[in-house]
Amino acid sequence: MKNRYIKMKFIYLTCTSLLLFTQCLPKANAAEKVNFVKGMFSRSITIKELEHFTKTGIRKGILSKVIKKKEKEKAINVLTREYKAPIVLTSKLLNSKIGNAILLRIAKVVNPYTIPDESISILAIRSATIKALDLGDEKISLLRFLKAYPSDVLTINVTELYKVLNKVETMSALMKFYADSPLEKLKN
Repeated sequence: MKNRYIKMKFIYLTCTSLLLFTQCLPKANAAEKVNFVKGMFSRSITIKELEHFTKTGIRKGILSKVIKKKEKEKAINVLTREYKAPIVLTSKLLNSKIGNAILLRIAKVVNPYTIPDESISILAIRSATIKALDLGDEKISLLRFLKAYPSDVLTINVTELYKVLNKVETMSALMKFYADSPLEKLKN
């Protein structure tokens, strides 16, 4: 009986200590603002403005200058398009050598100035990806990723972003060419 009492007391004290300890830890913030930097120029937009835009289609502030009326639907689609990705598989990919290479490239685009150590950016990007997938029931969107990013301000290097987008477009065109290859049709 005495042993059981000691065990219960130990469990109670351990749980209470853990609860108090976790209350003292700083809470991880989510991004509230996205800062776009090109050279010495920068522009900021809040996550709330982006959410409002995706829900209503109304462009406010800098969005009215950056997004043309014709491109409004395309911009909303880019921000809200969901991609299905299982959390466990995504986590394994992000922690692989290929995943680290991809994250290293993304780290040059996301928070290149505010966090000089790329390893910290990589952890933040990995964390935001997994958290966004968790919040979206294994679906991720650009807006959900931005909201899940563990920093008050997410900085994007526009010059590096254009470089990455150009490479992605080139690779997509190359993959499409080989997928639609006339030689493949001749084999059938």
